[in-house]
Amino acid sequence: MKRGLVAALLAGLLVIGIASFVPGPNPVQAAEAAASERTITVTGRGQLDVKPDTAVVSLGVTELRSTPMEAYSALNASITKIADALKGMGIKEDQIQTSVFNLSAEYDWTQDRGRQLVGYRATNTLTVTTQELDKVANLIQAAVEAGANDLNGVSFSVKDSDKLLEEALKLAVGDARAKANLVAGELGARVARVKSVSIQDQGTSLVKARAEMALDGMAAAAPVPVFGGTSTFSATVSVTFELE
Repeated sequence: MKRGLVAALLAGLLVIGIASFVPGPNPVQAAEAAASERTITVTGRGQLDVKPDTAVVSLGVTELRSTPMEAYSALNASITKIADALKGMGIKEDQIQTSVFNLSAEYDWTQDRGRQLVGYRATNTLTVTTQELDKVANLIQAAVEAGANDLNGVSFSVKDSDKLLEEALKLAVGDARAKANLVAGELGARVARVKSVSIQDQGTSLVKARAEMALDGMAAAAPVPVFGGTSTFSATVSVTFELE
């Protein structure tokens, strides 16, 4: 009985010993296989320059009076007149939004008298959005003639910006693949598949036109030209291809 048990134990140890000597993955061979893998990394760029289709005009009025109620009443009358003038130019009410509405005391300071109350200033700024870009200059002119004395500027944008960014991204991917195919062909290789890809940058650069000018006497002048320029949508991708 003891001899059988000893024999069984020896047989088990022999199996374990043989298993421990089964050759595993060779680190040198694995390193050589990794080194033999051929890849190429390229950067693709895509860009679209388009004309804007939307203009946002920021303008309003500020009134200075001796009492808060006088300033508020004057502001109310002025902004109503400006809004009516804009509507008379075809602007709908849902295209006009109040962006600033403020009433505060205003002080002056001199060496002799120190701080003195000048009055109360009420400010109301409207944001006007329109797709009729050819009317922007006339809209500003109409608002100034109606009493607007605060012009913050004009900005331009494109409504369907997401679609244009997608198109720029497609151009970037196509540019990356074309570059990889060109270089691989020159090296006598062929692009097999994509190993990795990353989007390094994606965005839009909107050209903005700002109108900063003295408004005194502008009502009697001709409308100031406003130019929309272009909007640039761009995307950049980095792609690593495997070669064969």
